[in-house]
Amino acid sequence: MDGRNPTPTGGTAAAPGPLQHPAAAAAGGAILVAAASLSLLQAPAPAIVAVALFGAIALVALTAFAQMRPRPPFGAANAITLGRAGMVAVVAGYAAEPPPGEDEAWWIAAGLAGTALLLDGADGWAARRRGLATAFGARFDMEVDALAALLLSLVIWRADRTGAWIVLIGALRYLFVLAGWALQAMRRPLPPSRRRRAICALQGALLVLCLLPGLPAWGAPALGALALAATGISFLIDTIWLIRRRGPSP
Repeated sequence: MDGRNPTPTGGTAAAPGPLQHPAAAAAGGAILVAAASLSLLQAPAPAIVAVALFGAIALVALTAFAQMRPRPPFGAANAITLGRAGMVAVVAGYAAEPPPGEDEAWWIAAGLAGTALLLDGADGWAARRRGLATAFGARFDMEVDALAALLLSLVIWRADRTGAWIVLIGALRYLFVLAGWALQAMRRPLPPSRRRRAICALQGALLVLCLLPGLPAWGAPALGALALAATGISFLIDTIWLIRRRGPSP
């Protein structure tokens, strides 16, 4: 089909796919999230939590997408990000009723979280490859990353792998945003940073490792402490740079 002939050879208009109707894709994703949660933990509470989280993420994302003018196709990149959100939502359901520490369901949780982490670069690549990179897509990706850190750290705490302090790993980004409401300097945009991307990847990998069953008693606390230290130092560097606003980017 070329630009001069908007219909296929047979004369029938092509049916729009889920990437043209992201709401349908989100609804299908919610069904998959519910099915995955029920099959993994066989309890209603995790499924309810997972579907509620995914539904909230999809609602906020699709509302923001609908306000774009001009509005591009939702695209494979945003679909990947939405899929990553679904994987994280399934794992977040573990916080409702954590299975025993040695349960094989934790291997699946780590696998889902790890897959979501590995796909973090795929959405940006897909957007650039198809020429569909947008500010919305970049923000959607960033917010899913931030929420994933918060939810995974919450699951680790609820599973008694560490103390409640690990939730600070995910909370730091939101505290950083809140600081912007109080301090004018904190509202300035940060330049791109390889250090920030590397620490984000390290943080995610360490949180995934904390989900693995069979770790020694000191394993998850040590991994979590490393993730918290790296994340805290990164935010401290950005905070100092924003306040000083001098010299090259951090």
